[in-house]
Formats: sequence, C-alpha cells, structure tokens
Amino acid sequence: MGEQLSRGSTAADEGPKRPIDDVSFGVQVAAWWSICVLLILAAITALGALLSHVYLVTVTITIAVMLCALLEPAVRILRGFGLPRPLAALLVFVLGIAAIAFLTWYALSQIAAAKDVLITQVQDAADTIRHWLVHGPLHVAPAQADKYTTNLGDTLAQNQGNILSGVASQASGALGILSGAVLCLFATLFMLLDNGSMWRWVVRLAPVHSRAHVATAGAAAWRTLTAYMRSLVLLGGINALAMVPAMWIAGLPLVAPLAVLIFLGSLVPLIGVIVAGVIVCLIALVTKGVATAIVMAVVLVLIVQLFGNLLNPIILGKAVDLHPLAILVTVTAGTLLAGAFGAFVGVPLVAVLNNGVKAIRNGRSPDSQEV
Repeated sequence: MGEQLSRGSTAADEGPKRPIDDVSFGVQVAAWWSICVLLILAAITALGALLSHVYLVTVTITIAVMLCALLEPAVRILRGFGLPRPLAALLVFVLGIAAIAFLTWYALSQIAAAKDVLITQVQDAADTIRHWLVHGPLHVAPAQADKYTTNLGDTLAQNQGNILSGVASQASGALGILSGAVLCLFATLFMLLDNGSMWRWVVRLAPVHSRAHVATAGAAAWRTLTAYMRSLVLLGGINALAMVPAMWIAGLPLVAPLAVLIFLGSLVPLIGVIVAGVIVCLIALVTKGVATAIVMAVVLVLIVQLFGNLLNPIILGKAVDLHPLAILVTVTAGTLLAGAFGAFVGVPLVAVLNNGVKAIRNGRSPDSQEV
C-alpha cells in the first residue's frame, strides 16, 4: 500500500505528460536538424534574391575578384624585384587588360574578315544537306527540306529589319554591359593596389572570438582561388594551342578565332569545352565534311583528356580537390541557377568554400601555405 501511495504521489508531482514526451529522441533530433537546414536554405535564398536585384554589381565584382586572383601572383613577382606595390599593380593591370583586349579584337577581326566566305560555305553545306534529305534514305518532301536549308538565309534576310530593331531595343542592356565592364576594371585595379586593408576590414566585422577562424578561412580560400585561376588559364591556353596545328593541317577556316573560342570554353569546366568543341566540329562539318569533323572531335577529346590528366594535378595539386562528379553537378546547378555566369563561378565557389571549411576544421593558421 505504501509503495502504491509513493508511486501515485510521484506521478502527481511529475504533472501532466507533455505531447513531446511521446516523440522519440531520434525524431526530435531530426526535427531540429530539419529546422536548421530550412533556416539555412531560407537565408541562402534571401541572399540570392538580394544579389539578383543587383545582378550587375554581383557579376562585375565577382569577375573582378577572379581577375585579381589571376593577376596577383605577377604583382608579387614584381614586388620581389623591388618595385613598389602601386607601380607593380598598375603595370600588371595595364598589361593584363591590354592582352585581353588584343585577343578579343583579333578574334573579332578574323571572324569579320572571313564572314562572307563562311556564309558561302554554310549555304553550300545547306544545299548538300537538302539534296541528301530529298534523295537520301529519308525521302523528305522538297518543300519541307527547303524549310530547314535553302530558305534559312532568305528568312534571315527578310527579318533583318526585325533583328536590327531587336538589337536596338537592347541598347540599355549594352549600356549596362559597358558600365559593368568599367566597374569591373576599376574594382580589379583597386583590389590589386590594396595591401590587404579591405580584407582586414571584413575580418573585423566578425565577432572577436571568430576573427581568427575568418582569417584562416579567407587565407585558404584566396590560395584556392589563385591556384584555380592559374590552372584554368594555363590549361585553356594549352588546349587552344594544341588544337591550332590540328585545325591548320585539316584546313579549317578561322583557326585563330576557333582557338580563342576553345580557350574561352576551357574556362568553364567540362561543359564549356564541350560547347566549344561542338562549334569546332560543326564548322569542320560545314567546310570539310563528315570525316574531318569526326577527326576534330577525336583530337579535341584526346587533347583535353591528355593535358587535363597529366598537367591538372601538377598545376593544382590539392588546391581544388573535387571529384569529377561533384564538378559536373556544380556546373549543372550553376547553369540552372544563374546561366553561363553560374557555370563559370560554380566550381571555384564550391572549391573555395570546401577548402575554407577544411582549414577551419583542421585549425590551420592564416599564415599556413598548405591548402
């Protein structure tokens, strides 16, 4: 009787049972994790919406940071020879921008010079395709074949006025691109001239107990971005230069612009070089036939795989230690979220975040040179 009274008094002291007491500990942990993940996703979504409203500033500043990461090693080399930082930064900036402007001008001038020849070759190829569609195994009706081949040039000519008016309506977009380019140039110059004061200001925004971690993550992220940009440009240049003899031997037109296109395509991992390769193969198909197009595709795949597998580990080391599947998923997700710009910045962003988190977890100091 005493034991029963004791148990009854204990149950009464505990009070009514709460509903949460019926939920297992594992479910409670999962619920809290779910809430945390949802809050993080909400914060990321809000940040993305904010950055999308100032898309021009976001793109230009991001490109400026990547250009600065590419040019900063040259500034350090010149400073090693005794040049003051302002002079070294200005010299590297002028030479770098001049090189980019020259490559762009040369590629565009070559394309403009060969425009008429290329149009004629495209029309000849269209006639060949029309003949195959009508008289080949498909036996397409002549009127239907004309829709996809012969009438294409006439359609473009007839709608030339509409095309020009459409370009004129995008004048504000062109002005936006121009202003973004100017902003990008000035931002790159100011970052090269800076001696670290901007980053120290960012570190001071963090709570005092977190500043060491922020500095450590920032140092690792900057080393990662520098190594990534160096690797990207070197491999892109090697791919383009290696394809020049193959395209020249095959007798393709526009060898120089196509080499520039391969270089630019190599700046977007996996997908970019595939797009550039498809364009090269299409031009080979139009100008030289199916066999040459197949040879160009095989040569491009061999060059990209050979130099990628041999030189990429040497240039990058462990700076961007991402699995190829992770790169593919990152590029695809970046493309879906932000188009070409997302494809371009997706991989370095993931690599920077990955190495920054690893540096904090491993407790490395900001002065450590190991990524």
